[in-house]
Amino acid sequence: MSDGLRAGAAVSNVTPWLGLAIPGYFQERYGKDVHDELLAKALVFDNGDARIAMVTCDFICMPEKLATAVKERVEERCGIPPQHTMVNATHTHTGVAVMGTRGVEEETEYTDFAALKIADTVELAIRRLQPAHVGFTLVQEGRISFCRRWRMKDGTVRMNPGIDNPDLVAPMSPIDPDLAIMYVEGTDGSPISAVANFSLHYVGANPAETISADYYGHFYRLMKHYIGGDCVPVLWNAASGQINNIDYSGRNRWPDRGHRHAAKMANVLAGHVITEIQLMDMHDALELGGAQSAFEFLRKPVTEGDLALAKKVLAAPDDPIEDHESGPFSWVVGHPIPKERVHAYAEECLRLNALPERMTAPVQVLKLGNAAIVGLPGEIFTEIALNVKAQASASPVFVQSLANGHLGYVATDKAFREEGGYETWASMSAYSGVGTAPAMEEAAVSLLSELGLAST
Repeated sequence: MSDGLRAGAAVSNVTPWLGLAIPGYFQERYGKDVHDELLAKALVFDNGDARIAMVTCDFICMPEKLATAVKERVEERCGIPPQHTMVNATHTHTGVAVMGTRGVEEETEYTDFAALKIADTVELAIRRLQPAHVGFTLVQEGRISFCRRWRMKDGTVRMNPGIDNPDLVAPMSPIDPDLAIMYVEGTDGSPISAVANFSLHYVGANPAETISADYYGHFYRLMKHYIGGDCVPVLWNAASGQINNIDYSGRNRWPDRGHRHAAKMANVLAGHVITEIQLMDMHDALELGGAQSAFEFLRKPVTEGDLALAKKVLAAPDDPIEDHESGPFSWVVGHPIPKERVHAYAEECLRLNALPERMTAPVQVLKLGNAAIVGLPGEIFTEIALNVKAQASASPVFVQSLANGHLGYVATDKAFREEGGYETWASMSAYSGVGTAPAMEEAAVSLLSELGLAST
């Protein structure tokens, strides 16, 4: 490895023009105002032998088509191979429709524009490369994230069951309290980037038709204020498919809502980062590498009965559904779909049926010395990330969800087979089936091993 590490960071504004579809709810929404700008934030490392790039966008997801377009342009203009460029999303629910999903269609004119702007961010970061050193650490924050899936007294599993619900039994899965941190500064002491990686789905900003980067944007602005200079702060969303900011046990009750509350949660993470920066060991040499592969998975099955029912629902949406309390679709386990959502899932049933039964998705690992960045394509359940980290020798391990592609929710096989609930219902926001989680874990650990970062 050549002596001397260089790093550069840059930001591009990717705020959509007004009137475009906003994904994330069951009903249609269109942008009417902008609370804060959506950004693409890039960080590039170069050690003389290799160069890697990471770019994070304030989107609800990162579809593979868009990520591939970005990587191809970065390779063409900057010479960085696709396996050395990672593209992910934060998961704001007040962004723009970068793919077709529940209730909205892809805003294709915007995504064509966004691909160019995101790639530009990497190129700008390269232009800002300077001699640098970097530090890593890992701390725990277990007070602001909670499992939103609960077992109820009737045996079913429900998402967001309500605070103080008398039928609550217990949350269904662990949170991941890891807060992985990376800080990059020039050898002259000037801040370049501060990166935090934490498992929290999103916090929630209002009103619903106002564009905002949610608490990820608050983190960016707070860290800019705290650190100053040209620092580019980034908050990566770790595996958080079933994790939110609400404690349904009632032990923690937040007095604020909307942006006021989002800023508080961002401050919690920013406070950790600011503290740890003061105590880090910094390194001016770093071995860099990257690897990417695709794994196969089966989409959720759609039966002839499902299709017939979906067509019946869509033909007469106001008619009652027979045997609704037991489903009504074949892929519903446990808690049935609420009556007001059956029409939406009937539409999704037809969309899923148009997809191939067997599909592929990308997994990627970047090596930064002893640290690893694992990119997984979707809203990943915490158990999957915990399993991957348990087999890694790297320290720390940054798990980027919503990276390089989007399968929607990726639940455990147990959740699919036995637990059910919203995150397992078949839609374009959750179209992978049984076997996806173990296949994804195996692919990630294989790449860690290829880069010398696995413990087995």
